[in-house]
Amino acid sequence: MEKIFNSNMHCAGCKGNIESALKKLDGVLEVNANLVNNVVKVRYNEKKISEEDIINTCKSVGYKLEVIDEDDQYSKEKSYKWEIIRLIIGVVLLVPLMFFSMSDMYPHLISDALKEPIYLLPIIELVLTLIIIGFFFNYYISGFKSLIKLSPNMDSLIFLGSLFSLVYSIYFIIKLIVAPGDYFIYENIPGKIMFHTYLDSAAMILVIVSIGKLIENLSKRKARSTIKELLKLRPKYANLLKDNEIVQVETKYLKSGDKIIIKEGETIPLDGMILNGSTSVDESLLTGESLPIYKEEGDKVIGGSVNKDGSITVLIDKNKKDNVLSKIISLVMEASNMDTNLTRKVDKVSRIFVPVILAISLVVFLIWISIDYGVNSGNAFLTSHFVNGFDEAFSFAISVMVVSCPCALGLATPISLLVGSSIFAKNGILVNKSEAIESMKEIDCLVLDKTNTITNGKLTVNDSVIFTKNPAKLNRIFTIEKYSTHPLSEGIASLLSKQASLDKEFTMISNVPGKGVKGIYKDETIYIGNESLLNEFYKGEIPSELTLKLDEYKKVGTLPIIAFVENEIYSLFSLKDELKKDAKEFIKEVKKSFKKVVLLTGDNEIIANNIAKEVGIEEVIANVKPDGKGEVIKRLKEEGYNVMMVGDGVNDSIALTLADVGVGIAKGSDVALASSDFILMNDDLLDILDIIKISKKIRTNINFNLLWAFLYNVIFIPVAAGAFSSLGFVLSPMYASMLMALSSVTVCINALTLFLYKRKSNKINK
Repeated sequence: MEKIFNSNMHCAGCKGNIESALKKLDGVLEVNANLVNNVVKVRYNEKKISEEDIINTCKSVGYKLEVIDEDDQYSKEKSYKWEIIRLIIGVVLLVPLMFFSMSDMYPHLISDALKEPIYLLPIIELVLTLIIIGFFFNYYISGFKSLIKLSPNMDSLIFLGSLFSLVYSIYFIIKLIVAPGDYFIYENIPGKIMFHTYLDSAAMILVIVSIGKLIENLSKRKARSTIKELLKLRPKYANLLKDNEIVQVETKYLKSGDKIIIKEGETIPLDGMILNGSTSVDESLLTGESLPIYKEEGDKVIGGSVNKDGSITVLIDKNKKDNVLSKIISLVMEASNMDTNLTRKVDKVSRIFVPVILAISLVVFLIWISIDYGVNSGNAFLTSHFVNGFDEAFSFAISVMVVSCPCALGLATPISLLVGSSIFAKNGILVNKSEAIESMKEIDCLVLDKTNTITNGKLTVNDSVIFTKNPAKLNRIFTIEKYSTHPLSEGIASLLSKQASLDKEFTMISNVPGKGVKGIYKDETIYIGNESLLNEFYKGEIPSELTLKLDEYKKVGTLPIIAFVENEIYSLFSLKDELKKDAKEFIKEVKKSFKKVVLLTGDNEIIANNIAKEVGIEEVIANVKPDGKGEVIKRLKEEGYNVMMVGDGVNDSIALTLADVGVGIAKGSDVALASSDFILMNDDLLDILDIIKISKKIRTNINFNLLWAFLYNVIFIPVAAGAFSSLGFVLSPMYASMLMALSSVTVCINALTLFLYKRKSNKINK
């Protein structure tokens, strides 16, 4: 069984703690915590463990889990109204607190009534601080729980930094109340000690971190915007046809086998087949195809597409979770949380990050205490910044705790992958395995299938010879091809539709396996097929013109189809698989990115070489069976190439799986190409250029995020520890908290810059 839970995790440490705690439970098979949308998926054996056990286990380590529906993991957005109100109150209270805490810099602005007794102003500061802590007490609760369960996270650092600052300040205030004559605040009095608290830091840490968290959460919401746009494609209600009556029902109750009426302008709720009517369908938001597509009876329609004109009756043939829109949403979201070598390494670092920082803070405190009390007799090394040695050591230790940020590390990769996969989806490309984005940088060999990849996969007539002078005989050929189910018939029927009409006097039309089709007109059998069919049933003399034309077609690699009766040749047609639009330009462009481009096909060498020559591919491997395609991919990899394979996902599945990166071309509503790393919803070859460009942008974005996250901690932790204090670089806990908030926000905002990617109309010139 699999259950989906909403959680209150908010940093990489949280993610690691939840996964670690649940994986220890007997009966849990798989745990997947997603930091971007705060969702935890758990697959477990319900005979060994219950939903309550999972919730209670997470509760014991400081996290709240709540069961949600499958759709809610994408659509349920948390309201930040309370967080915003709390921040406004916090900032309003923080302003006077900061004013009072820094009053020694401008004593003339402080009323004399607040200066005596000397402890009055510190007590006012304490009251303001306690109120602020009360509003942000969730950090104390979460941080404390994580510590006592030995699973510290970012909240633990914030909690300890604020708590120690508060306790240290209260201790000083008590000393001030007990012996007010021993201290001074505004005027330097010989023989007395300057009074200083860290109440401003205790409060400001909480407020500043919360501001950063709010910005981070709003950034993550923006990153999920594509998911919300896709969800809006599914209408809330549908017109169900039940017992010859139309009943309006909620879309979520529809199931496979239901019949629905889609009126003009309405959105199709789920995948299905048109039973009645015809229309033009806008699939642009799903496939990236800008032009409406004509659909008629028997055609498939995709849920989320828009019925542009006419009313149609649709038979739903897939349940909600299996339809295209649901798969697109799932792939976009899951791409942000897929395990890669990089994310696994970052997760390992994140899990030990907080304990290491706590240890470093303690070491920093002990080092400075040793310096100040061992060398300076208890005096501060930096007398211009600190009152005494303890104050100095304490400040540096707290700054180390507060400046450290595991969040930036944890978010660096997933948020970039989420935004990037959203951009892919908007351009009609789905990311099935996000590891491929990283692998793209190594790819230097492109292998292309021919049929449905370089070519359209539909044979059309490129040349014909009509031997008969009787138009009625053309009508008979047209009729056979029009009503035939043979895949080669469509091209001939399309050609003859302009000059022939249907003849209704046929008693039977059927396929001749491997050879063609035949139709019985009155007492005469008419054959339409290849040379093998001609040799088997034709009894007359073969015209010399037919022989010459057959030889000509064989040389150029086109397929000859002959229409005849037992003693007369009616016509000869040359069929050719047409190149896809922009195929030549595509090959020209990809040669700039790949060392080797190979055409790999099961077709014969003549056809394959002609196609390759036409588009500009030098290397051709023909007459290859599906398992043989896999062997070719293996051989190329053994030769040292990193291979991208592009195919239609059917007979190319072995090769797509074995390739370093597999790109499957979805047919109609089929997006379940499990063997592909990328799925093209359109059959536009130029989308592969988008894969190259977008993947590069995502990698650059992730690298910047990780570089920033690591450099930030590497640079500012030593600065916060006082390593550069002799040069005047000193970070107080207050400024440290600002930097910590900035680190996560920077990562999120940088990821959002990926949305600036625009797909130009002419991709070749991008």
